[in-house]
Amino acid sequence: MKSRGRYQESCLRSGVPWRGHINRPYNEPVRTLIETRRLILRPFEPDDIEAAFAWFGDPIVMHFTPSGPDTSVEQTKARLANYQEHQTEHGFSKWIVLDRHLSRPIGDSGLLVLQEYGWIDLGFRLAQPYWGQGLATEAALAWVRAAFDDFHIGQLTAIVHAENFASIRVLEKLGFLTERRDTIMGMNSIVFSLNANDSVTDSCFRHRMSLDWTRGDLHEGLRCFHSGAFFEAHEHWESVWLTAQEPEKTFLQALIQVAAAFHHFQRGNYAGTISLLQSALRRLDAYPEAFARVAVAPLRATIRLWLGALETPSRSPLPLLPRLEIGSTE
Repeated sequence: MKSRGRYQESCLRSGVPWRGHINRPYNEPVRTLIETRRLILRPFEPDDIEAAFAWFGDPIVMHFTPSGPDTSVEQTKARLANYQEHQTEHGFSKWIVLDRHLSRPIGDSGLLVLQEYGWIDLGFRLAQPYWGQGLATEAALAWVRAAFDDFHIGQLTAIVHAENFASIRVLEKLGFLTERRDTIMGMNSIVFSLNANDSVTDSCFRHRMSLDWTRGDLHEGLRCFHSGAFFEAHEHWESVWLTAQEPEKTFLQALIQVAAAFHHFQRGNYAGTISLLQSALRRLDAYPEAFARVAVAPLRATIRLWLGALETPSRSPLPLLPRLEIGSTE
């Protein structure tokens, strides 16, 4: 079995074992809302029971779940109470997934600590009308980013029934790797894992693909980034990140974190800004001074200026917002 996830990179470096509780940086708020282009994710509330029973009680939705469908609203009520208890203990849990535009409950997704196996499990499920629209991938991706960037988890695991091909495709899109086949909770399962600290090797740089910043989501994201629409920029770049391969994948993840950091800054969340910029800088430090036509060195320098400014009590004067300098050749 793989080593257990750690909540902070200091623990990863020192080998301090996972203790089964969230260990947030000093003064960093507990996250209770995740927003994507089409979804809102938040912890379950008592008023969600009836809506949640629509999918927890659906035998088709729950076909590949070891416990099977809930047979009554009371059973769903007990399930949600367990999720709320987990939220209180760990700072994360399975959350309800809402349609962003209609505020309509459509499923659940999130992270659970499985003490008996020693890992943190990613899960996602949607009511049937919302299948086949990429929403499960969108929700799962949001949780992957939150796990690594906000909750400082070192490794995620996901268990999937061997015949649940739709969920397997979602995990593969997100970069999860197959560990083994096993019987988990009585279910014929494939065990997947994703590590927050997968390294980028020198050989990867020699075999990199080209990123075209002149069209598509990369171009739109760049335009949004330079106009200060940071949330929209990170959404466009995420669309490319989903199908990218290393080392471009980790590089794009760093740019997404920079965009998300300044979205947090615009909303007054300075702790979130600092955390995301630190994480982005750690990833960018693995790359040469220019990569995929992006001038990496000046971007790193700007991030360090912002971190220095934000970590001082006055937080002023603030540097200029970063810009991505795109060259004409690699």
